[in-house]
Amino acid sequence: MRRSSQIALVAALVIGSAALGFLLRQAQKPQEPAPAVSEAPSASGANTTTDLDGAKFVRWAQPRELPHLAFNDEKGRLVSLKDFHGRMVLLNLWATWCPPCREEMPSLDRLNAKRRSATFEVVALSLDSPEKSQAFLRAIQAQTLRGYTDHQGGALRTLGLVSVPTTLLIDAKGREIGRTVGPAAWDGPAALNLIDSITKEPT
Repeated sequence: MRRSSQIALVAALVIGSAALGFLLRQAQKPQEPAPAVSEAPSASGANTTTDLDGAKFVRWAQPRELPHLAFNDEKGRLVSLKDFHGRMVLLNLWATWCPPCREEMPSLDRLNAKRRSATFEVVALSLDSPEKSQAFLRAIQAQTLRGYTDHQGGALRTLGLVSVPTTLLIDAKGREIGRTVGPAAWDGPAALNLIDSITKEPT
């Protein structure tokens, strides 16, 4: 074997031994615990969901602006959501041909009886003719609901809704806070707590 080759072999063995010794010394050192990894904070500004005795109320992370919506009151006069500015509105879209709508309507009337004030009102907006909607309200002996109607169905298109009942909670500035799709027990404890807590929030 040439002398240069012998020198290279010796050098390789020395380097290898040194590396092995370093590794062994590192393995013998007490291992420090890895730094704790904190969980990422929950995303701020996310939508939240409240259980209303089986129905789901979805509250938007930020209030949503609503388009202009006009409809008729029980006397046939044209009104709009702007007429309710300054108070919170629970806008319920319903129809007499919709069994879940018929089911939840008495609870909306009871909610309105309990919470209607200068700062809150339930607006039940029927997609039927005035005659049909008012006949149904009389049949269930509604005490507080007014016969608002939109028998042309413009509200569904305007609000981008695809089914009834759908209920929107609208703040005093006319912005949608959140909504429920499907029937809910609106006079139940969960719904009353929801309405009360949001009503008390600063606008």
